[in-house]
Amino acid sequence: MAWKLEDDRPIYVQVVEIMRNRIIAGQYSPGDRLPSVRDLALEAGANPNTIQRAFRMLEDMGLVTTNRTNGK
Repeated sequence: MAWKLEDDRPIYVQVVEIMRNRIIAGQYSPGDRLPSVRDLALEAGANPNTIQRAFRMLEDMGLVTTNRTNGK
């Protein structure tokens, strides 16, 4: 089910807020693997590029770390 995103604010900002709230609420514990960009984009009903932008912001905030892999 798609998230309820508002038209009056940028979607990536709303995604950051939702993910930050989930982290603070303990839905994701330290060391947990977050959903992939594609999976989160499907869940949110948003473009994967928007989700990637939100992940970069969360990383800049120190809330997540990105572990880039080669896909193997």
